[in-house]
Amino acid sequence: MKVVLIFLLLLQTTAFAQRKLKYDISKESGDTVFYTSEERLYISAGDTYGTGRDKRSTVSDYLKSTVLKYASGFVLEFSIQTGRSNSFSIYTGQAAKLIMGDGSVISLPSRADYSSKKSSMGYGCWLFAFYTLPYSAIETIKNGTITDIRIESSMGSFNYPLKEKAGTIIAEQLKKF
Repeated sequence: MKVVLIFLLLLQTTAFAQRKLKYDISKESGDTVFYTSEERLYISAGDTYGTGRDKRSTVSDYLKSTVLKYASGFVLEFSIQTGRSNSFSIYTGQAAKLIMGDGSVISLPSRADYSSKKSSMGYGCWLFAFYTLPYSAIETIKNGTITDIRIESSMGSFNYPLKEKAGTIIAEQLKKF
């Protein structure tokens, strides 16, 4: 009986821990902003060059996501890192396209202009970009699987093919609200 009771207490604790959201209070509006933990959707290994003691590797490419809930609605944040050394930008209205498993495409507009920053070591660039999530897109994402993400930028499009497990991460983030 004691073992069952302890098991139920542990189960309850872990179930609540997985739904926990972070929050922040906006200094401008005073509104509370809730957000999920950052989750990695895509990563590719960097290139290796040189030999022996001069062997080096470049920064890998990655894409991470966070979902934010403002009083006005939901926002999808992408954290993008690229091993390329040239800077890039994402401009207001450029789209992040979520390609679903059934072939449909959800196009999310960028909320502002974003410019990449060079890494402190001089290898690669990174930026954070925010996209408006309409309620119709939220329902489609929750009920499907994302197979690819294409992000428009000043350098062209960044394409991120997602593995099956990563295709449901954004849906899981949305379900926490």
